[in-house]
Amino acid sequence: LMGRDNKMNSDFRDSENIVLKGKKVLLRPFIREDVEKRSKWKPYPDPLYFHYNMPEMTEDQKEAWYLKRKNDPAALWLSIDDPGGQLVGFTCLYKIEPKTKTAWVGIYLGYEFIDQGMGTDALLTLLRYYFGEMQFELLFLDVASHNKRATRCYRKCGFELIRKKYSDHDPRMNIDIFGDERFKGIREYFKKDGKKVLVEFDEMKISQVKYR
Repeated sequence: LMGRDNKMNSDFRDSENIVLKGKKVLLRPFIREDVEKRSKWKPYPDPLYFHYNMPEMTEDQKEAWYLKRKNDPAALWLSIDDPGGQLVGFTCLYKIEPKTKTAWVGIYLGYEFIDQGMGTDALLTLLRYYFGEMQFELLFLDVASHNKRATRCYRKCGFELIRKKYSDHDPRMNIDIFGDERFKGIREYFKKDGKKVLVEFDEMKISQVKYR
């Protein structure tokens, strides 16, 4: 078992050899060039998702952004391409624990690539690899409760709700949830804690048994 776990640990870190084909997308190694490609995406116009937009960066900052993700020993970053080879998003396994065979997952697409089924296909493609070749047993994720599009995607892929929880509101959004009338319909997912604003998250999971 120890040898198998060591091999499994080596496999997920050796991302240069990972190419996963789905019906609508292809997952491949995350490379430095993808940072430049991402910088050319159309920005999300909704302030709630401004944190998905890439800020202006110097070349040194871009290099640091890339290396921080590429060299994380407990993470596996993969780029998502459409059939024509265009970069449409990224997915990441993080907090990878080979001993307990658990991890967390995150995924995001560029604004012009959402609502086309590519996010769902990318996640299903990753799940096949995660529960198949990696032989892991449990996968977790967090999603803001107000992000109904993402929640529908995760449920479609088989994730189930574990619990509701609150976390600090991302300061990069820089929006007035309680004062801006644009956000009146989602205020129920936010609350104040002193000077801080907290946002409600759904913690979800899918197991190898459930997946099969």
